Amino acid sequence: MKRLAIAALLLAIVMVQVTWAPRLAIAGAFPNLALVAVIAISWTAGVRSGMAWACVAGLMLDLTAAGPLGPHAVALLAGAYLTGFWTRNLDRESLVHPVIATAVTTAVYSLVLVAADDTLGLPVPALGVAVQLVVVASLYNAVLMPIALLLVRRPRESTTGRTEAA
Repeated sequence: MKRLAIAALLLAIVMVQVTWAPRLAIAGAFPNLALVAVIAISWTAGVRSGMAWACVAGLMLDLTAAGPLGPHAVALLAGAYLTGFWTRNLDRESLVHPVIATAVTTAVYSLVLVAADDTLGLPVPALGVAVQLVVVASLYNAVLMPIALLLVRRPRESTTGRTEAA
């Protein structure tokens, strides 16, 4: 039942991302809510959970995109893996580390997507535009991470009386 609830929540997040999030664009970049959710899951529940949900959310994003299946899933998997590596080496209770991890992971996610699009012969933005979008998106997602962590940690704390370390 818990997995079904998480899948439904990720579906809602993906739908919000592809419908409403583009209206919140700043300097051409809008928040990547699926990436922020995957990073929050990876940070709180561990890399295995993060990678599993990254695959699910990535396929959901791929199904809403005009291109082939796979690029968003691979990019989110890279983000979850990077976050998992980060959590193994740093304090999970800190707010600074997940914010920085989100900014770095957003850049890696964007790089993977651009590389996949280029490999598949799909259009890619010019280098200057791509750098601007990555910087703004990294900052945007980093600002959203404390909110996402609060939302992910709160249900876990209320059911266990403390934050679980996965």
